[in-house]
Amino acid sequence: MLVCPRGYAVQDRPARTPAAVETTLDAETANNTANPKFGGQSNGNAPVGNVSKLPISSLLYPGASTKIYVRFMPWFGDQKHYPVGYRSDDPGQVRRQIDDMASRGIQGAFIAWYGHDDKFKDRVSTEFMREAERSGFQFALSFSGTLDPCAKQPGCDVTDAIVSEINYANDKYMQSPAYVRVNGRPLFFIFDLTKYNIDWNRARSQMNGNPMLMFRNSGGFNHPQSDGAYAWMDPNASNGGDPAAVSYLDRFYKAARDNRKLAVGSGYKGFDDTLASWGKNRHIPQQCGQTWMSTLAMPERYYSQKNQLPMLLIVTWNDYEEGTEIETGIDNCVSITASVSGTKVSWNIQGQENTLDHYRIFISRDGKRLLPVADVLAGTHSLDVASFLPQLGRWTIYVKSVAKASMLNHMSNPVELVVAGR
Repeated sequence: MLVCPRGYAVQDRPARTPAAVETTLDAETANNTANPKFGGQSNGNAPVGNVSKLPISSLLYPGASTKIYVRFMPWFGDQKHYPVGYRSDDPGQVRRQIDDMASRGIQGAFIAWYGHDDKFKDRVSTEFMREAERSGFQFALSFSGTLDPCAKQPGCDVTDAIVSEINYANDKYMQSPAYVRVNGRPLFFIFDLTKYNIDWNRARSQMNGNPMLMFRNSGGFNHPQSDGAYAWMDPNASNGGDPAAVSYLDRFYKAARDNRKLAVGSGYKGFDDTLASWGKNRHIPQQCGQTWMSTLAMPERYYSQKNQLPMLLIVTWNDYEEGTEIETGIDNCVSITASVSGTKVSWNIQGQENTLDHYRIFISRDGKRLLPVADVLAGTHSLDVASFLPQLGRWTIYVKSVAKASMLNHMSNPVELVVAGR
């Protein structure tokens, strides 16, 4: 089935002039991510590449209006963390990251926030807030710090300590027009404070701003003073029969179905913490993009156009050390090879075609400036381009495999054909 790009029609020439739609080989194959130069890692994080900017929500159930958020790590540039090609406290980098997120249909980021005493990450969080306000993006805080300094200090009350952090966050961040709210209440996420004896009832009575407290995993629905729960992942649940550990997500969505509190689902590409200083050699294999697609397909078991999942969290945007980042694109292990016979262009795919959305065919006079002439759905492997060639002569043809959301696109080799008189 032939599907024409906007502005084209099968029966005639492009409705717009070539100059209006012309692109280049460099542009179609270049790094289009927020990371300027990352070269990849042994834990499965792909080198920067040309990433599909189809909306991530397109991988959910039909008619999904679910808001997509990402977990954002604000710690690069800190010497304790892996050098990934940028500093998190660079305002220009924050702007590029928000622009990249928005281009993938992401509404906002839940920032891993380590409290007011961690000056570096708090500064990055402030810069993210400013840029979100400028660009119409959203953000919320996820407390990921420790209360150990208080817990180890005689006479210090950990309940007072978490109240102090939440009240600081309320004063500095939750008043922002860019802060994520539900029914007027700001969301505040708790990553893991289970080892502390916090009196959450007293904490609730002392915190300002009336935030909605969101706790991790399905047990978060039953946590004292919980307003909801958010899904993460469970590397320990990965096994030969369930490599993507979707059983964890199934438990979460079942608990959400039986509970009226706010539910935030999750999707992830995989997990590998072998490069993390805190790692425990845990793994969820990426399976060349299959884990990504299967985790984002899970909500369809419990939600639909008439019963929407409100929010979904991508785990993560940029945790390079645990092998979960999608910032550089998800490797779908695909390659594409083109050939030509007369005016019929054909192409072969190595890898799993279910990671692809469609193919885009380009024509070129010089092999550098490209004009897109048609999109064909994945599953189709040839096209007669005669009707798309506006002039006689020698043409160079490229076929691009356009991946599903946030996976890597790939360009074929160039093939040449000559159109003689008709």
